[in-house]
Amino acid sequence: MTNNVFITIGFVVISLILEGCVPHNIINEVSLMHNVGYDEEGKMLKASVVYPNYAESDKSTLMTAVAENPSSLHEELGHKSQFPFEIGQVRLMIFGDNLSRRGLAEVLDTICKDPKIGITRMVITDGSPDQILNKTLNERPLFLMNLIDKSIENEGIPESDLHVMFDQYFGSGIDMSFPNLTVDSQGTIKVDGMGIFKDDKLALKISDKETFLLKLITDRNKQGVYSFNLNMKGHKANIGVRTIDGKHKVKVIKENLQEQANVSLNLDVELDALPEWINLEKEKDLKLFKNALQKSISNDVELLLKDFQKNGVDPVGLGRLYRINHSNWSEKSFYERIYPNMTYDVNTKIVVRQTGVGK
Repeated sequence: MTNNVFITIGFVVISLILEGCVPHNIINEVSLMHNVGYDEEGKMLKASVVYPNYAESDKSTLMTAVAENPSSLHEELGHKSQFPFEIGQVRLMIFGDNLSRRGLAEVLDTICKDPKIGITRMVITDGSPDQILNKTLNERPLFLMNLIDKSIENEGIPESDLHVMFDQYFGSGIDMSFPNLTVDSQGTIKVDGMGIFKDDKLALKISDKETFLLKLITDRNKQGVYSFNLNMKGHKANIGVRTIDGKHKVKVIKENLQEQANVSLNLDVELDALPEWINLEKEKDLKLFKNALQKSISNDVELLLKDFQKNGVDPVGLGRLYRINHSNWSEKSFYERIYPNMTYDVNTKIVVRQTGVGK
C-alpha cells in the first residue's frame, strides 16, 4: 500500500472513532428551551420556560420552577420534565419587573458562566414573564426573538443581545439597557421602550421615542421613525419621518472649565406623506422644514441626555469617552463628581432623500 492509502484509511478510522464520541439527542427526546423568563417569587427565584413538546403535540408548553438560586432552577425544571432540557437553544431571556428592580447580578453571573448559551436576546417586561410567555404558546417557537429582531432592524430599538450585555455589564463607564416587552389592551405583545440599569438594578424606563433617540446616538443602524410637532407657515401638524441611514459622533471635551458632551448627528430621512401646505420642491419650504426637524431632534436628544444625568444612568457610555483622555480615570469619581455637572451640545444635520404628499 502506498502512503496515501494509509493516510486515507487513518482518516476514516479516526472519523468513526470521533463520531462514536459525540452524544446523539433525538429531537423528540429532549426539551429545547427557546424562551426563558426569570422573576422573583417571595424571596425565591422563579424560572419560566417555553419549549415545543414534540413528543405529545406541536403545541409549546410552559413550565415553571422555584428555587433559592439560579443553579438549582435547572435541576428543579428537570424534575418536572420527562426529557432533559437543552439550554443551548435559548433565544430570548425575559426578566420580570420585580427581579429587575431587585437586581439581576445573581442570574447574569450564572448565565455568563454557561458556555452552552449562544446568540440570545435580553429583554425586560413591565410585569411577570409568565404573562408574556403564556401569550406565545400558540405562536411559533421563535416568535419573540423575531419580534425583537424586527424591532432592532427597522423600528428604532438599539441592539441588545448577550454580547452587548457582557460589554455593558462587565465593562466600566457604561450602563446596561434592555428592550421592554408589554401586553397592550388588545392582548398583543409589543415592544414598549427600554429599561436602563444602574449596575444590575433597573433604574429608569424610557418611551419608544426616547429609545429611538438613544439608538441614533449609539448604534450604527439608524432605521426608525421620528415624530415631531411642526409649526410652519401658520399651520401645525405632527409629522413622522423615517431615518434610513446616518452617522453619529459623541465626544467629551473641556468647555469653560467644565466637561461637555458634544453630539453630532448626520441623518438621511425619507417622508412618505406630507400635508399639502408643505412643498419641499420649494427651497424656502425645504429650508424651514429641515431647520424645524433638526432643532427638534437636537432638543429631544439633549433632554434625554439630561434625563439620564438626572437619574444617574449612562447607557450612552460617556464615562468611557471621558476615560480616553484621563489616564487616572475612576468610574466612581466620574459618576459622583463629573457626570452630574456635565453640559451638552447637540447638533443635527438632515438630508431629505425622498418625499411624498398627503392630505
